[in-house]
Amino acid sequence: MWLALRLPHWALDSRADTSARPPGTSPTLVVAEQRGRRHVVAADACALEQGVRRGMLLADARMRVPEAVVLARHIAGEGAALERLGGWAWHYSSQVHIARASDRVECARVVFEIGASLRLFGGRQRLLERVRADLDRMGYRYTLGVGDSPHAALAFARAPSPKHRAQGLARLPLTCLDLDAQTTLSLKASGLRLAGELLALPPGTLVRRYGKPTLDALEQLRGRRPHGLDFYTLPQRYGTRHELTGAVETTQGLVFVLRRVFAELAAFLQGADATIQTLQLKLIHDDLPPTRLLLRLASPSRDADHLERVANERLARVTLAAPVLEIALASDRLRRFEQDQDSLWRDPDHAGIEQWPAVLDRLRARLGHEAVGWLHDVDDHRPEQASARHDRPATSHTPASAPRPMWLLDVPERAPAELTLIAGPERIETGWWEHSIRRDYFRARDGQGRLLWVYRDLAHAPSGDTPVYYMHGLFG
Repeated sequence: MWLALRLPHWALDSRADTSARPPGTSPTLVVAEQRGRRHVVAADACALEQGVRRGMLLADARMRVPEAVVLARHIAGEGAALERLGGWAWHYSSQVHIARASDRVECARVVFEIGASLRLFGGRQRLLERVRADLDRMGYRYTLGVGDSPHAALAFARAPSPKHRAQGLARLPLTCLDLDAQTTLSLKASGLRLAGELLALPPGTLVRRYGKPTLDALEQLRGRRPHGLDFYTLPQRYGTRHELTGAVETTQGLVFVLRRVFAELAAFLQGADATIQTLQLKLIHDDLPPTRLLLRLASPSRDADHLERVANERLARVTLAAPVLEIALASDRLRRFEQDQDSLWRDPDHAGIEQWPAVLDRLRARLGHEAVGWLHDVDDHRPEQASARHDRPATSHTPASAPRPMWLLDVPERAPAELTLIAGPERIETGWWEHSIRRDYFRARDGQGRLLWVYRDLAHAPSGDTPVYYMHGLFG
């Protein structure tokens, strides 16, 4: 069983800020030039309500919507968006075919096999509900068809109404089949109107009257011959460009655009069963170098809300040098998503620990990546050298020979007079080749109840005097 999606207004819907446009915006058309004349290849809902149709000449469309915003078609942007949608479809199937509009293909489309996934998603109806919910959330207009072969699914997706789909393949108009225009005209001239009438003709008659390609197309429609479609393969990295319908002049305006950008990224990663840890955003201007933002996460993620929050924190520190025309994304290699297996047994009182990487990412985005890091244990008996700051968490732990405080003072200071020694001493000495240090360290508690790490200087204190203690750190 196959599912086909036709995206008739993909040239407009694929642009990142289409769904973020405020109400009351002028109608928008996307046009392409063919044989010296410009015609409409996509239109928004407002233009369609006023009578604009795909394929209409721009001059005729302007008569219906004279105030319309006219955009030029960008094939590269459509292709990049279709690649993202192909990654999303991998959530439902590993056999995914994508094709953009061309001389042979009437509009952008995605076709994928769903028969093997029906049980996983709870049956056909639930799977279709999830597909529709995903597409509505991403803001795409589409028609959907389901059939026993890819070409049958596409035929149902071309049906003019749900009523035609319910009547079965034989009752579909001939225009729903994947036949060239000249063959369709010839069939209509012969008095044929429905697909069932054509399918009832003997193969010899079909070949003699309409050529072997027509018979081949019908055999593929029935599923009796290989479909001949090439399948989409997942890339090793996520790299794409999002076109905008108009220039965005403020970072606040980019917030709404990035919401859809990251929603599509999350849909792609979910379909690919993958995560990313590093993502570069490139804000492309007209005649200035792009503005680059690097998002480095504490742990791999595919959460759209988390990525959006981190990006917004970075944008709050950026002043745009010029309006943004496009947004480009490039990730590190895709990492396989690893499901948390012990979440069922985790103590609910400590569930907040899972949110720590997200908090860390937001702190780094707000304060700068170098402002936040990890302290690693170092196998060194000297307190000042026993830890080091790193960019990533430690993969192994070096046990300390004795308890060490989390907070060391940069310059030791005189310890409080009221001091109770709890444990110690621990002798720490440096080698002859270093600045001479010879100390006895103790854990002690002061009059306020604080647990301190103090030492007595043996190298410089005169013998026989009352010992003087210096505070070097605090526990807890």
